[in-house]
Amino acid sequence: MGSYCPDGITQLPCPSGSYTDLYEQSRCRLCRPGWYQIKSGSTACLRCGLGFSCAKSTQLPEQCDIGMYADLYGQIQCRQCPKGYYNFNKGAIYCKKCPLGHECTDSKAAPKPCAVGFYNALYAQTKCRPCTQGSTTQIVGQTACINVVG
Repeated sequence: MGSYCPDGITQLPCPSGSYTDLYEQSRCRLCRPGWYQIKSGSTACLRCGLGFSCAKSTQLPEQCDIGMYADLYGQIQCRQCPKGYYNFNKGAIYCKKCPLGHECTDSKAAPKPCAVGFYNALYAQTKCRPCTQGSTTQIVGQTACINVVG
């Protein structure tokens, strides 16, 4: 196991990215997409873990970059956080919703509080909304505007 006999006589180790789990095989089996094996002479491939991508079966998994995530085992590539979501950690398995009173214009950056005169009453938003005429906010990061008495 872990080796093959291409000519039926000479035993050779399976190269990285492949394996055999049986004796007397004429060829090795390639690792499936999302699986890897960096060692030669292996009897199995390893499944790519959460927070990692495995684009090449002959290399170690790559940790997802900031603003990306891998929420399933065996992912070939990491996914971009959707609009209105963010993460600024490598190896993420999910992205966080942009909180109330904030905007998330970049999936790789921390949420920005809405400026004075703007608000956001919904999660996962990319832009804060301006207050209507006759209303405002008095501090940053608000979820609603107040009427201006005047």
